[in-house]
Amino acid sequence: MNNTVKDRFGREIRYLRISVTDRCNFRCKYCMPSGEFKHLEHSSILRFEDMLFATEVFASLGVHKVRVTGGEPLVRRGVTDFLRELNKIDGIDEVTLTTNGALLGKYAEDIAAAGVKRINVSLDSLKAEKYREITGGFDIQKLLESIFIAKKAGLRPVKTNSVLIRGFNDCEIYDFCEFAARADIVVRFIEFMPIGNSCEWKKENIMYGSEIIDLISKRYRIAPIEKEKTAGPAKNYKLSNGATIGIITPISNHFCSECDKLRLTADGKIRPCLLTDQETDIVDAVRSRDSDALKAAIMDALGKKDEEHHIVTDNRNERFKRTMSKIGG
Repeated sequence: MNNTVKDRFGREIRYLRISVTDRCNFRCKYCMPSGEFKHLEHSSILRFEDMLFATEVFASLGVHKVRVTGGEPLVRRGVTDFLRELNKIDGIDEVTLTTNGALLGKYAEDIAAAGVKRINVSLDSLKAEKYREITGGFDIQKLLESIFIAKKAGLRPVKTNSVLIRGFNDCEIYDFCEFAARADIVVRFIEFMPIGNSCEWKKENIMYGSEIIDLISKRYRIAPIEKEKTAGPAKNYKLSNGATIGIITPISNHFCSECDKLRLTADGKIRPCLLTDQETDIVDAVRSRDSDALKAAIMDALGKKDEEHHIVTDNRNERFKRTMSKIGG
């Protein structure tokens, strides 16, 4: 039986996000810098065997949910086998995947066969030109076809993540709501965070969650969906057109008091929070298969977990050492 561990504020840690690579076939503005970008050295990336060992130790401490991210996780060879092995770990009840969708059509059946039940797909515009602009040239029609293939393979629900940027894609909110109903997927709107190409991040570009809801309520009747205890940070709503949407508000309405997660980067660092640069190195513990040392490192990371983050609200101009692609979202 798992031994549940808590941070210093009494929050149980049940959720691990694993970044398997910092490489990506997209160049999204809010994720990667627009200038020169240096990838992690190949030798510094943990092997899948290392990540599986780490997950076993996390599971022994109460983690029961794992989300695999990147960069773009599907660009790493062997990732579907890794997903299958994660699902075999005692104590892990659910393995999910976040992807940009470019390779989803190719791997959807393998992902489903590996035991993954549901996926999140990044989708920041439904307009072909804007989608090409923000992704660095990818075709929106191929993405939409990939979502259909994923659903056909049994990956349900499919959720899309849309980072709203005022003046760029906030004009598409109603389009997303109609798309959610038409395609029978869950569309989640996320506030723009200062991670990645932070030189282009401006406070005035944030579309706040309350604004999104106010705008949607002008066209649709909105009914809140009761949140399950183990659910993520999104506040979900059913719209009168049949759509299900979610709002994620890391800036305007912190969900830190409910946070039950830690993040493992591709190069073997535990991050207690997305919006911090504090990290705990576990490379030596993992590569030497020292479970006691790894447990101690996990507890060290938990000790660094703040009660809440302070982005924007204290007017500090944050600049993070890692881009989103190197953290894993």
